[in-house]
Amino acid sequence: MKTKIIAAAALLLAAAGAFCGRRYYTTTYLPQKRLDDAVKKQEEIIAGIRPDVRALAAASGETPADPLEYCENVNDDIVGWITIPDTNIDLPIVQGEDNDFYLHNGVDGQYNYELGCPFLDYRCSRDLSGLNSIVYAHNMEGRQMFADIPLFRDEAFLEAHSSGVLTLKDGQHNVRFFAYLSPLSTSPLYNTVFVSESERREYTDFLFRSADHTSFFTAEELSGREELRLLLLSTCTFETDESRGVLAGIIE
Repeated sequence: MKTKIIAAAALLLAAAGAFCGRRYYTTTYLPQKRLDDAVKKQEEIIAGIRPDVRALAAASGETPADPLEYCENVNDDIVGWITIPDTNIDLPIVQGEDNDFYLHNGVDGQYNYELGCPFLDYRCSRDLSGLNSIVYAHNMEGRQMFADIPLFRDEAFLEAHSSGVLTLKDGQHNVRFFAYLSPLSTSPLYNTVFVSESERREYTDFLFRSADHTSFFTAEELSGREELRLLLLSTCTFETDESRGVLAGIIE
């Protein structure tokens, strides 16, 4: 009798162990492996198409007509490339028909287990020529995608990393980052349509009033600039479901 009880207990323990092992595999190990594989795939694609305008110009003697040519061979939704030195932000920018597709799909347009890809708001001009161009990306573990954006919450970090490079079809543009903001996803900061000069000025004033901190420029200086082009990089910060971190710069 005692032997049967011990055998039954052993079977129960074995069954429980198998169940726990399978549960771990399906809910923890497998999802993480899929994400790790997606990260590796995206890194390989990105490394293969990263534009280098200076190198291309040196080789040809002139700035290439389209520095994003190799990018477009992978996906013609690619509209630019953003680089911030000394951070992990060195990534292509795509633009879809809505603000949902590239939350779940990679730079090649394929599903990549929610890693996503930096994408330009579908309401913005494809050439980033409007007053306000907003680029979104996930805040992922391992400093993937836009996970480094919240670092700019530190004013000293912003001042030390205020220069970026935006590569578009017409070449490279310097970006001067001047503000960090902590808006909700419903904030007017995410407006992209301005029909009058007064609305443009009101938007710039709102950005400065809402900023955690600013550097280099005042609202008046920016409002007075002709053909002002703002670049906003936005990601989640997890204080609440609607909390966001935004790095604001001007395209020069």
